[in-house]
Amino acid sequence: MRAVHEKIVTVQDMMDALGAQMNLRVVSGEKGMGREITAAEVNRPGLALAGWYDYFAKHRLQVLGKVEIYYLRRLSSAERRERIRILMEMRIPAFIVTRNYLPPEELVELGAKYNIPIIRSPGITMRVINKISSWLEEQFAPTTHVHGTLVEVHGVGVLIMGKAGVGKSECALSLVERGHILVADDVITLRVTEGNLITGFANPRIGHHMEIRGVGIINIQSLYGVKSVRMYKHVDFVVTLEPWQEGKNYERLGIDSTHIELLGVKLPNLVIPVKPGRDVALLIEAAAQNEKLKALGFNVARHFNEQLLASMKYSTQRTK
Repeated sequence: MRAVHEKIVTVQDMMDALGAQMNLRVVSGEKGMGREITAAEVNRPGLALAGWYDYFAKHRLQVLGKVEIYYLRRLSSAERRERIRILMEMRIPAFIVTRNYLPPEELVELGAKYNIPIIRSPGITMRVINKISSWLEEQFAPTTHVHGTLVEVHGVGVLIMGKAGVGKSECALSLVERGHILVADDVITLRVTEGNLITGFANPRIGHHMEIRGVGIINIQSLYGVKSVRMYKHVDFVVTLEPWQEGKNYERLGIDSTHIELLGVKLPNLVIPVKPGRDVALLIEAAAQNEKLKALGFNVARHFNEQLLASMKYSTQRTK
């Protein structure tokens, strides 16, 4: 697993990702599109525009909605220029003006002077804030890369890991052949989402190509259609494939579950020994169904064990 990395996010990145979707338009400060956004939150600078600069969140995107625009309109041109100038000199990433309001002339002029983008949006202020905040949280979420294969089996996200050559890709191909879905093969981006979930993303450059030893590179989408692939999926549990080791004590009942920690989140980890003749894809299908039952509060192994103990206790009492 590669180390977690810090991602650099710029105003241009935001425009590339959300510009067309949110109908965002840059009206000034185009030379500052490479400015970095270093905070996952956005800010409405009402108090700062009123002259209170203590604790001003200068590292955040600044959103001007109805309240801020109407307040600025009440000021004289000289006051507007001075209040905006002070914020500009704090080197904020960008201003976003919502509800299709016309940005004050002073804001447009100073944005060009200080190379701070002034972006206009037709959206309602809170919807703009929520959309951009959600995107920023995703960008700043802890992220890492792992080598493995991510598939969706019966709606369950299964991350298949193991040493090179153990058969991860072949197993995934067998699962796709049975109607399941490939998310990513080889290099998978893992990211913490929604606070405590691990989501795996396909590498856009690799897409849904797979390398099968003895066959070469194949394209899953071309072979099995668009229904056989997707770009991301929450990881529900991990399957670690390893060569069968004679004499090793493998789990047989499934009562004592093991876990693996990824990005600080613990996930169930099922170790499956691989040897000729074992249908590993079938085992993963069964494991996925079993995880669905566990998610519903029913642990088959524990239920069987409880029934067995109750039966033994009843037999013992009858013999007395």
